[in-house]
Amino acid sequence: MKKLVFLFLAISSFIFAQAQVGTDDELQMIKDYLKTEKKDLVKEYMKLDEAQSAKFWPLYDEFQGARRSLSQERLQIIKDYGAQFSGMTDDQASSLVKRIFKNDKAYTKLQEKYFKKFSKTISPIKAAQYMQMEEYFRTMIRAEIQDAIPFIGEIERKKG
Repeated sequence: MKKLVFLFLAISSFIFAQAQVGTDDELQMIKDYLKTEKKDLVKEYMKLDEAQSAKFWPLYDEFQGARRSLSQERLQIIKDYGAQFSGMTDDQASSLVKRIFKNDKAYTKLQEKYFKKFSKTISPIKAAQYMQMEEYFRTMIRAEIQDAIPFIGEIERKKG
């Protein structure tokens, strides 16, 4: 399963790198494609029976919508960082870090809320299995993003 997830993440990283030069319509098309691919991976991994599927997928869609909103917020923070990092002030650095902390707390709160909901609908073990997969996706994507952005002060060190 991890090989499939890794393949999905590799493809999504490549597609998002290509999308940075594309239009908003192209980017939306790519996001829709990745959403479908991710759902297929979750379906394969979770191995839910019919009764579980009937309860799981509406809740999955609800969770993904809420998660997507927090992901968009995080991407905006990263974009703001990109626009500011070469001449970042103390106030800007403080603001960015506080926004990241707030985003992380909101995501953790969302996970806790939906873990309870998933536990009630499909069982705590299946809920944990799904949350583990979500966290794996999130960690891999965050690692890719972190690898792509410079550390604060990196430009100054290269100049000197």
